Amino acid sequence: MIRIRQTAVVVSAIAALLTAAAAHGQGAAPPPAAAPPSPAAQPALTFLEPADGTALLGDVTIVLGLSPAPLAGVRLAITIDGRELCTLQRPPWSCTWDAGRDMREHHLRAVATLSDGRRLVANRRTRGLDVNETVEVTAVQVPVIVTDAHGRFVRGLKKESFTLLENGKPQSIETLTDDSLPLELIATVDISGSMEEAMPQVQAAVKGLLARLRPDDTTTLLGFNETVFVLAERESDAALRAAAVEALVPWGGTAFFDATVRSLELVGQKAGRRGIIIFSDGDDRHSVGRRDESLRRIEEGQVVIYTVGFGDSASAEFRDTLKAFAEASGGRAYFPRRAEDLDAAFGSILEELSHQYILSYVSGVPADGSWRTLEIRACEGCQVRAREGYRAAER
Repeated sequence: MIRIRQTAVVVSAIAALLTAAAAHGQGAAPPPAAAPPSPAAQPALTFLEPADGTALLGDVTIVLGLSPAPLAGVRLAITIDGRELCTLQRPPWSCTWDAGRDMREHHLRAVATLSDGRRLVANRRTRGLDVNETVEVTAVQVPVIVTDAHGRFVRGLKKESFTLLENGKPQSIETLTDDSLPLELIATVDISGSMEEAMPQVQAAVKGLLARLRPDDTTTLLGFNETVFVLAERESDAALRAAAVEALVPWGGTAFFDATVRSLELVGQKAGRRGIIIFSDGDDRHSVGRRDESLRRIEEGQVVIYTVGFGDSASAEFRDTLKAFAEASGGRAYFPRRAEDLDAAFGSILEELSHQYILSYVSGVPADGSWRTLEIRACEGCQVRAREGYRAAER
């Protein structure tokens, strides 16, 4: 029995050796290959709250997601309608905002500046909500410039001096506002990175424009790149206006269409003389809104717009847009090529605004979103420049 057991042990040992040798001869299976490293995730910035298209009311918590986490050395700025709400440097990426009680449309924008200088941008639009559906009778206001046969401004006209037709039908002019009332000016200046070299001369020209305003005139100053910033609102103090111009610092891209809409939103609701000047040197590449949306807002607005396209970098298409925006409001487009030509352009605009009449009438047709043509005549031999029509926005 002992011999049998020893033989079994020897056989088992030999079998084990043969198995090991066979495995060695055939080559042992290699260990599974390690998975290739995944590429580094690109950083991304997104709005988590509020949801896109939401109508907001009262206190709202704004929450953003920044990935991958953690990212060190981040500076996150959140703006609402061009006004800075908060600046954050560590998570949670959220802050609280009072949206008010009228549930109007808002533009939320977040810009994250990373430690290596890269910038991430996220945008969100909220929805305006009409709580009460009412029919309003609203006066139509038409800015008008009148010159004689020699191109000189005609002053001292009364409402009886004008004939106004809407869709070919005569309208009763309720009121006429002349240059005796103060001017409300909205000055909107491109501060994108391409403006860096010319900015000192642009600032000097804007200061010169504002210095020529009368004591009762007011200015709202906006700067825009990828975002629209309100630097002064209905300011009449000359020193504060000049200080606001000094705060124009160039960087970033261009959101011309968004700046146009924001300029219209900031125009006061009171009847009076009002004008917008929008200055830009190049094509829009960063707006949330589209060209046709901005043009429609101009057609619905009741304020004259002057556009200034600076330099030679703008495309022919963008120059056509500047002309279309100005002419749709009854204004003009200017294209100074050099910084030293800005004073003349701004001076011409202010001269027109200083000789502006505002005709006001109540249309006999309810506002329904339709296009209405306008025809205006004044004294014999006089030339009248005004918008060719308007869009009767539903209220």
